[in-house]
Amino acid sequence: MAISNRRRQSLPASKVGYPKSSRVGGKGRNSYPLDTKKRAQSALRLSGKSNTAGSYRTIERKVNRLYPSITTRHHKGK
Repeated sequence: MAISNRRRQSLPASKVGYPKSSRVGGKGRNSYPLDTKKRAQSALRLSGKSNTAGSYRTIERKVNRLYPSITTRHHKGK
């Protein structure tokens, strides 16, 4: 299910891959919502396709903290 802009803007910084306060420029701010397990998995998949070097690792760290059961490249799920 798609997330509305209003709902995305109301998410706390802990539930977003790159919060509003991040130094990522352009459309990167407030991106990769991590409010559900399904969206966290989607964020991992999409950040892996990105051309930026630190993107996947940043999202992976946040996902591992929020959802330790999700398996990632550097973390085996519990």
